[in-house]
Amino acid sequence: MTVTYAGEVRAYLSGFGDPPRLYDALREAHLSVPLDVHGRFFTLVQGGLPWMLAFTTPQRLRDFADLTDRDPAEVTYIDVQGQALIDEVLDKAPEPTGLVVDPMTPTQMTFPPLKDFTPHCYYDDEGEIIR
Repeated sequence: MTVTYAGEVRAYLSGFGDPPRLYDALREAHLSVPLDVHGRFFTLVQGGLPWMLAFTTPQRLRDFADLTDRDPAEVTYIDVQGQALIDEVLDKAPEPTGLVVDPMTPTQMTFPPLKDFTPHCYYDDEGEIIR
């Protein structure tokens, strides 16, 4: 049986999710990731923690831009596989950074920078940065 990110999100939101399967499905997913005005990955800071945004489709990214009063035509993004985003960007970030997939949708999922998600760049149980 093929595991898809959308299927794992549905299972998780229905109370039957398995975090390792969800992480694996996210790693296989293709994501649209917005860039800032300097061409770098766009992040928001909430509660002192940076969060990167990613979308399962370019249309969801455009819908988010529209909901946040941005001109969708002005939003630039790149398509990247989840594995590359997690391993090459988030796990090598200068500080622990979480990931929000499909923000402001019914299937929004948040992935905080914990050891199971980004094993080389996370906050431990005492709130200390591990790098």
